[in-house]
Order: sequence, then C-alpha cells, then structure tokens
Amino acid sequence: MTTFTLRYDEDGLGLEKRIEFDAGNPAQALLIAQGEAAGRWAELSANGKPICRLGRAGAGAGDYWVIA
Repeated sequence: MTTFTLRYDEDGLGLEKRIEFDAGNPAQALLIAQGEAAGRWAELSANGKPICRLGRAGAGAGDYWVIA
C-alpha cells in the first residue's frame, strides 16, 4: 500500500485541508478522492512525492476529472 495525500489550499469554496489515506495505486486513490474533490483543486501526492493537481468538473453523470 502507498500513502496518498490530498492537499487543498484555502480558496473561495473552503479552508485549507489535508487528507491522508492508503491505496494500492493512483487509480484507487482517485476513487477515494472522488468524494472529496467536488468543485475544488487539490494536489495529489504519493509517499510525499507530488503526482498531479486535480479537480472535478461537470455534474451528475457528466462528472469528470481534470488533471494538471
């Protein structure tokens, strides 16, 4: 298992926030992040190494990830 971290900066939608969790791979980490990233951008890292910045766009069935 790998320790992943989602880090949110303070923005107009919420306060600074950091969430750590274990997952087997980045795909599983995105499934976990799905419940957290609505409308906000976050940095996803694995064992302290940045992987990407991500956010969710769209709504309902048209919901999709934006990865930078």
